[in-house]
Amino acid sequence: MMVHAPQMSKPGWVKKCGNILKQLSAHPNSWVFNEPVDAEKLGLPDYHIVIKRPMDLGTVKSNLEKGVLANPQQFKDDVLLVFRNAMTYNPEGHDVHVMAKTLKVLFEGKWSQNEGIIMDAYNNAGSASESTKSKAGSEDSSLDNVPMTYEEKRELSASMNKLPGKRLASVVSFIHEKNSKILMQSGDDPDELEVDIDKLDNATLRQLERIANTKKKKRG
Repeated sequence: MMVHAPQMSKPGWVKKCGNILKQLSAHPNSWVFNEPVDAEKLGLPDYHIVIKRPMDLGTVKSNLEKGVLANPQQFKDDVLLVFRNAMTYNPEGHDVHVMAKTLKVLFEGKWSQNEGIIMDAYNNAGSASESTKSKAGSEDSSLDNVPMTYEEKRELSASMNKLPGKRLASVVSFIHEKNSKILMQSGDDPDELEVDIDKLDNATLRQLERIANTKKKKRG
């Protein structure tokens, strides 16, 4: 049983962090750091002994877009880790050490210029999320342990598909926090997501039911 929703736009702070990555990628030195270090191919048998937590800009970008990075600080820490690893493994004067230091300085400058805007965007996104959670849990939760029937799921699916775009996107964001793996890109429209509500736990279904019922009451 599927619910169709507009593709969730990336949070503002994610877009801004992504823009900084793009600027780093435009630098001629960035190619060294865009992919994981292939220690075997490069003949570096001690690399993973010296470097306990490898990181590269490609992985940072992927983690940022997939929502693996929960906040801007994690993004900043991982980008700096890329350069710190390179400067740790390669001694001063080595080309890679120099390139890493150059990009580190560039990143720190970009971060300093944008940190206030990024943190404001992150805090605003967090406030919106907490508001959704509050609305979802503000009403009676006595049915949370009562399994939802097929008919109830069908009605919930229909109700959710009737929600206004912005409200539905907020609901999808709420579902993403509960279980991001059930969100799939629609095969018919790449700008839509499909939510398989049969894979949601009962408590989440009941919370969604309360949200849908609240909208019905407001319309009535």
